Amino acid sequence: MTNKKRVNILQWVTVILVGSLLLISGCSPQMPTSVAESAITVNVETAESRDIYGSISYNGRLKASREVQVLPQTSARIISINVSEGQEVGTGQTLMTLDSSSLQASLKRAEAQVASAKANQVNNQIKLEAAGKSYERTKSLYDAEATTQVELENAKDAYDLLNSGSVEAAVAEAEAALLAVQEQIGYTSVTAPVSGSIGRIDASVGDYVNTSNTVAVISDPQELKIEIMVGESDISIMKLNAKVDVYVKSVNPDSLSGTISSIASVLAANSSMYPVTITLDNVDGEAKSGMYAEVSIAASGVQSALCIPLSSIIPDNGVNVVYSVTEMNGEMRAARVEVKTGINDGDYVQILSGLKAGDKVVTLGNTLISDGSLLTIQSKEGEQS
Repeated sequence: MTNKKRVNILQWVTVILVGSLLLISGCSPQMPTSVAESAITVNVETAESRDIYGSISYNGRLKASREVQVLPQTSARIISINVSEGQEVGTGQTLMTLDSSSLQASLKRAEAQVASAKANQVNNQIKLEAAGKSYERTKSLYDAEATTQVELENAKDAYDLLNSGSVEAAVAEAEAALLAVQEQIGYTSVTAPVSGSIGRIDASVGDYVNTSNTVAVISDPQELKIEIMVGESDISIMKLNAKVDVYVKSVNPDSLSGTISSIASVLAANSSMYPVTITLDNVDGEAKSGMYAEVSIAASGVQSALCIPLSSIIPDNGVNVVYSVTEMNGEMRAARVEVKTGINDGDYVQILSGLKAGDKVVTLGNTLISDGSLLTIQSKEGEQS
């Protein structure tokens, strides 16, 4: 086959292949070139000037300002508990009763010893009177030179022995022993040392308790306190009698009014912190001793500061980021903006740089978007725009 014929055949093959491709292309449906972008619904707020006051937060647990631990004054087994937790009690009211059976036997022995000592005292008194008369007679005889010096001295010794006071001392000792047993029996009735509310009962019927066991806690729930530990950088902010906000979120989302009642002037033992005590009224009894509380103390303030909601801030690799809203070709788009922040009050944060008054920032849904995301803005009333 000549070269000319070979070239012609190749040209015809090329034409056929190109035609086939064009035919296939013309018969196939056209593929979409892009997918429609979905908009993300977000909430936005406007950066604006407002007065803002920063705060420092501390955590701790509430405790009754006046709280007393009840300890028995004798060792015995509990046979009854007469109160329940939360019950109001008065000073001297019986809280629980201890077994006094062993002490009752001691009481009978002590009573018998007192009776015996007193009987001996009566007998001694009779002898003393007789010895006194004998001594007087002997003395008269001695003065009349009718008896000897020895007999006079013997009569006096007999009288002095009976009049030594040893019998009276034995009676006093027996009575003291009886009083001690009676006192121990009295201790088997465990009473309230102060008035207040039974905050906790730490024992059960049948338990054997001693003088080192706390069996109950009595507190005055109308005034609670919380102790916080403050570092040296913040201790100067603490002012005696200053009002602070205390949040007990387990019972109320709103703050309770507290007062700084004491500020330690020395560090706590084995610590680099200063104990500060805050007291708060709890007249309605809503908060309970032992509940977790957060104390918020004003630290500083700025007037007419540019602020945005704290919820719009997203920490990102050591910087604070917000997403502002910009309009591009009639569409709302997110724009990533790094901002420098100042103080915050828990709801709003001061913006030192990165935004200007009137800028709109995403407050809800900002974790679902990125730079350039298409947005649908939802108003506070729930309408979309």
